[in-house]
Amino acid sequence: MTKDKALTGAAGEYYVAFRLTAMGYAVGLTPRRTASIDLIVANPNKRKSITIQTKTGSDAFVPRTKKYGPYWHWRAGKLRKPHESFFYAFVDLKNDPSQAPDVFIVPSSELRPLLGAYPEGVDPESPEAKDIWCGIEEEDAPRYRNRWDIIEAALE
Repeated sequence: MTKDKALTGAAGEYYVAFRLTAMGYAVGLTPRRTASIDLIVANPNKRKSITIQTKTGSDAFVPRTKKYGPYWHWRAGKLRKPHESFFYAFVDLKNDPSQAPDVFIVPSSELRPLLGAYPEGVDPESPEAKDIWCGIEEEDAPRYRNRWDIIEAALE
């Protein structure tokens, strides 16, 4: 069955919202087409909030290519200016609903080094970039994969 991209994206948003709600945070999903923000997350006890942009892939993991070692990748879309209260959640659904997705939590201030663009070699922030991708290599995965503590620290 071919999956609708909007449904794949929604699955990632709802999964991240579920995890954060289960952790005790108040989570709101923004209306469709809200630019660069999918979730607003608040710690009601500390009166702090953050925003999250989710990017979801059905099967984001690439085991190996001739040019690159194992890595995960997602289309990044339009970039937003980094801010201490803005995060990206890159979700890998693993193409298997029986498995829990992996979520890579990336503070917006750390996104830039993870970006690549098409055509290759073009600066992701230049007008020549036709497509912007986020790639996380296997050796960097522990820094971001399922690091819900990054969000916990931001909401303390």
